[in-house]
Amino acid sequence: MDLVAVRSRAEKAADRALTHLWDRQRENGSWVDRLSSSAIATALGVLSLHRADPEGNRDRVAAAVRWLRENQREDGGWSMADTEPPSSPGMTAFGVAALHETDPDGSRESIARGWAFLDANDAENVIPGLRGEAPKTWPAALPTIWALVGLRDPAEQPDQPVEAVLLPSRLRNKVSIALPVILALGVMQARTLPRGPLRRLSGRIAEPKALDYLREVSGSNGGIEECPMIAGFVYLGLRDAGVGKDLQLASLRYLLGTQRSDGSWAIDRDLEISVTAYSVMALSEFIDVADEPRLDRTRDWLLEAQWNRPFTPLGLPAGGWAWANPSGWPETEDTAVVLGVLAELGVPRHHPAVELGVRWLLGMQNRDGSWSEWVRDSHIMNDRPCAGVTAHTVMALHRYGVTGSAARRGLSYLDTHRSGDGSIASVWFRDATHGTSRLLEAFSATGRAGESAARAARDWLLAGQADDGGWPRTHDLPPEGSTAEETAWALYALLHAGHDPTDPAVLRGVDWLAERQDDQGTWKPSRVGLYFDDLCYTDDLIAHTFTLRALGRFLKATQVPEDAR
Repeated sequence: MDLVAVRSRAEKAADRALTHLWDRQRENGSWVDRLSSSAIATALGVLSLHRADPEGNRDRVAAAVRWLRENQREDGGWSMADTEPPSSPGMTAFGVAALHETDPDGSRESIARGWAFLDANDAENVIPGLRGEAPKTWPAALPTIWALVGLRDPAEQPDQPVEAVLLPSRLRNKVSIALPVILALGVMQARTLPRGPLRRLSGRIAEPKALDYLREVSGSNGGIEECPMIAGFVYLGLRDAGVGKDLQLASLRYLLGTQRSDGSWAIDRDLEISVTAYSVMALSEFIDVADEPRLDRTRDWLLEAQWNRPFTPLGLPAGGWAWANPSGWPETEDTAVVLGVLAELGVPRHHPAVELGVRWLLGMQNRDGSWSEWVRDSHIMNDRPCAGVTAHTVMALHRYGVTGSAARRGLSYLDTHRSGDGSIASVWFRDATHGTSRLLEAFSATGRAGESAARAARDWLLAGQADDGGWPRTHDLPPEGSTAEETAWALYALLHAGHDPTDPAVLRGVDWLAERQDDQGTWKPSRVGLYFDDLCYTDDLIAHTFTLRALGRFLKATQVPEDAR
């Protein structure tokens, strides 16, 4: 493949992508993304509005019902993300529940098709607890919702123990982001289901503490974790329990404020802090972002987004960043990413925000050298050691000259926990391409690109390239083929580590990206983010910014010096 031709296509693609990115910058200097609409969030949102005020919310309920019907797949199921199949039994079960209660007659055909999909896909085994015992993770909430709408015997709900709030914080906090749902549904069950004397007593003791916890984690906009799905669970649980009127109203306010014009809800409102940082990362491949006037407001906005008070529900000190404010929770990944971006924007090490953020990261390291999101030394659900989070933290610390034992232990964790083939999975982004790319980037950023872990990661990435030139989600090339995100992650990591930019593998990857840019100057997003186990979403600015970043690194690596022209 001809370098000159590929570089020309890459330049044109990058120019269009830069225009697209700058056009989307908001007046305050930040960016906001679009996450895919979600069947589960829309189902819970429409159930909540319908139960709150069916007449007053008639138009909003009708719009949500219409969205659910229009986004049902040909096979009768619903997908995790509006832009991308395949159908999911879990999402389908929520869709069936919502239509069963809010529009049983008008949606009779959609409901029947949903049932047929569940029957054809052995839903009782795919979703343990649909009609029987359930695991203590978010799918346990599905049979509970079925019980609320009359599709399941209420006495057979999976137990959501409100008594969890009575546990010592070091145990209770391990549930982290799932705890609000457990507590809201647990309050409902303690109020509405038969209990023995001891459970009745413990439920009465736990209820006020659970309600106080929910108030503590609620943002000023009424949301919890900027997640309409959680707002729906909280409203439905507390409404059925007949308690926490203030929390019910706050959840409804959040749902009313986050419903989209087409009637749907996303799984999260947005990831505005995350994608603002990603946008600066992409721009830094083309310009000196510290001297760019259009980013002065961005710098200020990111600094103002820092949590300047402790997050007491999880015992976190001040100094972290969330993915979005005001109801996002400060966490390690975005704290690390934002700190790295602030360094690019020229914020010095002695700045109070940086001092506080670095101290926050150092205090979050796990005993094994890794980093998780909220809770140290946890190994359950999503709050467990993550290769991507660990790599980003190591790079942020290194960027500010913190190169001592914490960073070395982080790199050691990545080395010792990679697979024999050189790959490593990432908790918060699907499969292994993200984690392996971040491992390679972290080793190269710290001057260790020649070490065995980095070499093995590079070899694994090169071996995973598909015949079409892109990188797929997994090496066995699933039906949806290569993705912009995987291709961008892999290419950037390879180039960052010093891989030959004229290698045919690199040229084919760059060409794949350039050829798949759309008329708006951006790229189709694919299911990338994980939320509660296997619940995914797409994000347009994740696809855009990381692709632009990879193109920028390629153009930089193949630029001919002026004195050689």
